[in-house]
Amino acid sequence: MRDPYRIDGPAVLSVSGGRSSMMMLSRILDAHGGRLPADVHALYTNTGRERAETLRFVADCAERWGVAIAWAERDGSQPSGARFREVEYETASREGEPFAELITERRYLPNAVARFCTVALKIEVMRDWMRAQGHDRWTNVVGLRRDEPARVAKLRARDHGQWDVAAPLYDARVTSADVAAFWKAQPFDLALRPWEGNCDGCFLKSRSRRERIFRDRPDLAAWWIAQEAAVGGRFHAHEPGYAATLDRVRRLPMLALDLDASADDGTPACGCTDRRPTRARWCICGSRKPPGRQHTLACQFARADAARAA
Repeated sequence: MRDPYRIDGPAVLSVSGGRSSMMMLSRILDAHGGRLPADVHALYTNTGRERAETLRFVADCAERWGVAIAWAERDGSQPSGARFREVEYETASREGEPFAELITERRYLPNAVARFCTVALKIEVMRDWMRAQGHDRWTNVVGLRRDEPARVAKLRARDHGQWDVAAPLYDARVTSADVAAFWKAQPFDLALRPWEGNCDGCFLKSRSRRERIFRDRPDLAAWWIAQEAAVGGRFHAHEPGYAATLDRVRRLPMLALDLDASADDGTPACGCTDRRPTRARWCICGSRKPPGRQHTLACQFARADAARAA
């Protein structure tokens, strides 16, 4: 059986700065004797809203493992098809500049339905960067795990044009528990708690998670509040906005339910939390779904039970 971590180039390892994708990078390095093939590139795309801990983690992995990780971020001043600039840990944007520039250009805010931030700040930057390396076609290697089957299936079913998708962690049957065990055995780790995630106030996070984050770090809400004020809109059509969320956090004491955010593994919204029912018989939380029924609460309970058992 072929080793899923043996990657044939040309390929780009899309390292997000999370624990899963960085474990993937480590396993791929091991499979290639500690050095990536010349046409296999590790790339980190920076939006400017990643946590400082994430940036430090990416830099630490590169230094400790002796691997070159390219850093790139969107640059709207460049012509279409080449809208990126290469940066480093020291020069990467930290105040949301690429993201804010994109919102100013579009004149409206991204949301759960129109996630143009992911497309423009991550996917298109990766595409333009790989084209600049001289590649016409390539494989995009992503750090999705075995317990994220819906996301893997969706990616593999989509026609991406110039690139195919590989998910070696999924193929190697790696789960979130395996990722946790890997980092527990390492001399360093990502200095973020499970519910925090890389993008500090991402609208794809549940409201309870965002409230928990802003309770700990109220300063992180300022950029999101400023974007809503500048556009005159909201990231969530059915919520009062980030300013109201921060005000609520400041006024209300922490409740026991707020702690549920810690049971989340930091993964953005997935099939498990969709409001609409899906056709899948099994949910990524590991339990069976009743036909035609949503599974949000069941997943919440399953995760809470798992956290208590641990």
